[in-house]
Amino acid sequence: MDMKKPQLQSLNCPACGASISNDPGASSVKCQYCGNLLVFDDDDGPSDEEVDGFFAEDAAPPPAPRAPAPPQVIMVPNALDPKVQRQVQQAVSRATQVSKLAAVLPAIFIFTTLLIGGSIAYFTTRGVQENQKRVQAQVQKAQDEAEEKRKAAEKTRLDAQAKRERDQWSNLIEENRTSLPVGLDSLLAESLPQGWPTLTKGLSSAPITITWYAAYVSTYEQRTFAAFKAVLRKFDKKVKINVIPLPAQRGRNTQMMEAMLEILEQKGEGVFEELHERLAQEGRNLFMRENYSQLCEIMDCDLKKFQKAMKSRTHASKAAGLAAVSKKLNLDRQLVFRIQDSLFYDQMSIISRIDDVLEGFVKYPEAR
Repeated sequence: MDMKKPQLQSLNCPACGASISNDPGASSVKCQYCGNLLVFDDDDGPSDEEVDGFFAEDAAPPPAPRAPAPPQVIMVPNALDPKVQRQVQQAVSRATQVSKLAAVLPAIFIFTTLLIGGSIAYFTTRGVQENQKRVQAQVQKAQDEAEEKRKAAEKTRLDAQAKRERDQWSNLIEENRTSLPVGLDSLLAESLPQGWPTLTKGLSSAPITITWYAAYVSTYEQRTFAAFKAVLRKFDKKVKINVIPLPAQRGRNTQMMEAMLEILEQKGEGVFEELHERLAQEGRNLFMRENYSQLCEIMDCDLKKFQKAMKSRTHASKAAGLAAVSKKLNLDRQLVFRIQDSLFYDQMSIISRIDDVLEGFVKYPEAR
């Protein structure tokens, strides 16, 4: 029987280079792009012995089978004109570009999708952020306005409170102020005997000066000692206190002053500060019982000498010499002290409110 040589299933057109497919049993195939015809050549036919189906007895044995020869492609000259051939080549080029584009399209689609999605997300996020900034700015503005209103209200409140405090202090000062006696300072300078005991407590450069004209005639002195000690602690470096002892009047009311003068004569003027400390501690017993000998014992003085001086009224004339000053200050009736140039004399209200008085002088320096 006749047999065809095996044919290739696909090959490239020799004319245009396009890939074409063929039927393996066909003897020719035509390029679908350029129309070129390709013809395949068959192998040689079988021998006579194979046709008869047997070999002659005397014939030589059949030769070994040969390997099939590869198909021979016979290129039929292309009869297409150059214009048609260019069109075919353009079609092939377009088909190639389409194939490449088809391979690239998914990547382009994915990239475009991501780009669009990213852009949307970016602008959406940016819009949200800008909106948050606007809201925050509005909230901050409202908070600032509220804070300004609060500060304004607080300032108004503090101003009103400061005015009330100033008015209260002014009223306290006016209610307890009396004018200084005319020529008081010159009178004191002329009347105080040489070596008359005085005491200064506090910093010499303190802006507020209190001068206490101590009469030593009642238990109020003890309260004054304690009040001034507290003042020096509280208003450190702002207040200094000058104590000038003045006998209230002639007679027995000068005995306390006479006792003090005798003690100072025995112990020296340096003990004047200690003497006031003792008066602050024991003043009630001394003033109420008129037990001046106890003061001598406290200060460790010569009791016999002290009692002799008190009996003979050794210091009476010295104490009585300031009676005119005491009378002008009315020391037998009032406890008098001055703050700067103001004379305060109501002992109950001033001693009990001495902190308030001094707070005002510290706070309102123009009042000094």
